[in-house]
Amino acid sequence: MNLPDTNQRTASAGPIVWILSEGAMHEGGSIVGVYLDRDLARGAFVTRAQKLHDRFEISDARQEDDGSIHVEGGCDWIALEPHPVVTAHELDA
Repeated sequence: MNLPDTNQRTASAGPIVWILSEGAMHEGGSIVGVYLDRDLARGAFVTRAQKLHDRFEISDARQEDDGSIHVEGGCDWIALEPHPVVTAHELDA
């Protein structure tokens, strides 16, 4: 999978972290990792996606315009999503 360069910062959003989470549909989920760069999360994401595939048929796998990745199988899901980090500068504004 070729990933666009969406890893670090934007002028308006500040620093970005990538949050890897998993859960069950309609039951919520848990954060399983926080990464400074999407490429750092790749191994953990692939490992969890393979485990999901071993249990269920993958029913949906997609990449959004912001670079986030979502995989669904059975009632379970995995997501890797960018989230802005709040900095002291933003708190002072």
